[in-house]
Amino acid sequence: MRAYQSLLELNWNFVFSLITFIVLFFILKHFFFEKVHDFMEKRSQDIQDSLDNAEVKSREADEKLKDYEERIANVDIESRTIIKKARDEAKVQADGIVNEANEKARKAIEHSDKEIERERFNARKQLKEEVSDLAIMAAGKIMEKEITPDDHEEIVNKIIEEAEDEPWK
Repeated sequence: MRAYQSLLELNWNFVFSLITFIVLFFILKHFFFEKVHDFMEKRSQDIQDSLDNAEVKSREADEKLKDYEERIANVDIESRTIIKKARDEAKVQADGIVNEANEKARKAIEHSDKEIERERFNARKQLKEEVSDLAIMAAGKIMEKEITPDDHEEIVNKIIEEAEDEPWK
């Protein structure tokens, strides 16, 4: 018996195993490893294409987001402009309405003043007519008879009483 055994002994089993291994390696390489390698390469390329496509889509999304944010900012500015314009137009309309109302009030006051003046004129005219009628009536009564101061006072009192009983025409 040997005290130790060598690690590698050259015998026919080893040679056939080595030849079988090499043939099997080339067969597997030709039918399996290359197809697996091609599949892995294709898969790697598909993943890289997907990553590139995702990066492009991400850039496009960022650009759209930026565009939308600018639009939103512009909408805010535009809405403020529209509101300011509407306020200005409302103020102009309100001023016009107030001015129109003031003008109508002024015209109404002028019309009322003219009416009052006309009524005063008519009242004075009517008063003059009634006073003149009263004076004519008093003069007629005085002429009917010769008067003494007591008669004169009596006639005046009688005319006043008649005027009170019968209002002026």
